[in-house]
Amino acid sequence: WKELNRLASEGKWDNINNMPKLFLFGKAKKETYALHHAINTKKDFWSTTPYGQFLKAIFRLVALVCAIKAGYSLYEFVVPEEKRLQYKYRNKHGHGEGHDHH
Repeated sequence: WKELNRLASEGKWDNINNMPKLFLFGKAKKETYALHHAINTKKDFWSTTPYGQFLKAIFRLVALVCAIKAGYSLYEFVVPEEKRLQYKYRNKHGHGEGHDHH
């Protein structure tokens, strides 16, 4: 814990989230990430990186957008155009373009 206290006093460690600070470079990044990997015993991908939860959220949003796009493309491919555009090409039931309602 001496190493952790030293890094925290140098401003390289985020005490609130218990992980390295963002935007560290060079030797400072190597030191703090080595300590983080020594402390962190979880083996899943999202927990091994210090800011894995943010990456996980971004990944899920991108996956959601891709799933919606794939679903829409599949819908356009499977459902015929006449069925998809039924509302646009429906019968107007005698209503003319002039709309002569008085």
